[in-house]
Amino acid sequence: MKKLTLLFALLTMTLFFGQVKTEQKTDIELETSIDSIKNPVEYIKRESLDGKLNFRKMLVGYGSKDADYKMDLYAIAIWTSAVKDLGITDQKEIIKLWEEIHERKMTGDEKNAVQMGLKNE
Repeated sequence: MKKLTLLFALLTMTLFFGQVKTEQKTDIELETSIDSIKNPVEYIKRESLDGKLNFRKMLVGYGSKDADYKMDLYAIAIWTSAVKDLGITDQKEIIKLWEEIHERKMTGDEKNAVQMGLKNE
C-alpha cells in the first residue's frame, strides 16, 4: 500500500508540475519489435540517454527542484518497465545497467523507483 501511495504521489506531482508529451511512446512500440532486438543490453544503453528509452524527456517539468527530482524518479520507473519488457527482469542487473549508463551510483529513492517499475504491468 505504501508503494502504491508513492507511485500515486509521483504521478500526481508529475501531472501537477509538468505536462506529458503525447508524442513520446511509453510502451515499447519502438522502431523494431522486441523479438527482433538481438542484443537488448546494447539497445538499452544506446537508447537510454538520448533515444527512445529516455523517458525523462517526455516529462516537461515546471516548479521546484523537488518536483524535478520526483519526475526523475517517475522516469526511472517508466524506464525500468521498458527494460523489463526488453527481457531484463533482475533488479540488481537493471540497477547495474542504469549505473553504467549514467556513470554514477543510484540513490535509495532511485532504487525504489526501479522496484516500482518492476511491479508495474
